[in-house]
Amino acid sequence: MMTSSAITDKASSGTNELEEGASSVANPSGADARDAKAMVAQDTAGSSPLTANEGPGAIGTAGGAPATVLPPNPVHLIRAILGLDVDNDDDADSAVKGVENFSSTVSIRSSIYDYIEENGRRYHRYKDGKYLLPNDEAEQERLDIQHNLMLLALDGKLHIAPIEDMPGGVNNVLDMATGTGNWAIDFANAYPSASVVGTDLSLIQPEYVPANCRFEISDAEDDWRFPVPFDYIHGRALVTCFKSHHTVFQHAFNSLRSGGYLELQDGDLPLRFIDDSGNGTALETWSQRLMAGGAALGKDFTRGRRYKELLEELGFVDVVEMRTQFPIGTWAVGKKMKTLGAWMKMDMLAGLQGMSMAIMTRGLGMTPEEVAVHLENVKTEIESNKLQAYFPVVLVYGRKP
Repeated sequence: MMTSSAITDKASSGTNELEEGASSVANPSGADARDAKAMVAQDTAGSSPLTANEGPGAIGTAGGAPATVLPPNPVHLIRAILGLDVDNDDDADSAVKGVENFSSTVSIRSSIYDYIEENGRRYHRYKDGKYLLPNDEAEQERLDIQHNLMLLALDGKLHIAPIEDMPGGVNNVLDMATGTGNWAIDFANAYPSASVVGTDLSLIQPEYVPANCRFEISDAEDDWRFPVPFDYIHGRALVTCFKSHHTVFQHAFNSLRSGGYLELQDGDLPLRFIDDSGNGTALETWSQRLMAGGAALGKDFTRGRRYKELLEELGFVDVVEMRTQFPIGTWAVGKKMKTLGAWMKMDMLAGLQGMSMAIMTRGLGMTPEEVAVHLENVKTEIESNKLQAYFPVVLVYGRKP
């Protein structure tokens, strides 16, 4: 049994408060993932809780939006600085009523080359074992939720890099580790003159996509052989994907045209708590086990916090880092944060087994039964809405000179 201790945040401090946002998401029950996304975009035209760190100790804003960063302060000060205060109202969930009933319609998927079954989940066959999460329908549903969650956090925006101002325009775009392809499809629709390609180890994207969008099976850690340079390269949730992010980002740098941008959107484990409510909990232990299992399998799940440094080492310029946080559950004050928390809670509950089973059985030697018992305890804690936990998120972009 692994022991656990209180987790405190080591990132830069800030003083700006998170704004509450305009209103909660409309009830997406009975709508497909894309309809839910559209409702999120329409309903959250307010400020985005981000802070831009454009230099050592520098604190700014993205597009003028109020923002905050994750502080290094003791846990008893974290809630005040983050703006993630606890809502003690017994009717706290009313602001996001119906969100938990979300269900989406699975798109008709194109043929998948092959796959393997392990502990009741389906995984990619191509380069078997390289990616540790499944690719089955349940995981595809979770990726749809994750896409909607990020759209909500960014007020419906698909990117934060200033690509609209690029000389020559945006013509060739890559979405690496595209998953279900939601981002690539949305970007292709938003930029109809651009050619968008999404790559992944699994071909699980919809069969019918915009004419300017296509998908390929590819390993981003292998040499890239694209015929034309890209104007913009996007990567989301890459922290679990690669053993060497340096290699992948080097490929991206080499494959960008001069003036092109690389943008990364990712999580930053471990999970954190704004108070001592997480001490000794199954959720805290889960976070630590996930990192330990990943490390045993050659994956560093804390690498997201070093993306800015990596990009600068590789020669990117005008590198900007922004940080935000997703509450897990509806405990935070404000409709915007409650809605983010409701979607993050859905994401966690939908993904617990998929995120954990292979990592903990392969990396830590736990039996499937041991993992299942542990996850039941984690699920109970998340559903209780009593833990003031949040998921740190980092967004970084840089330009090739």
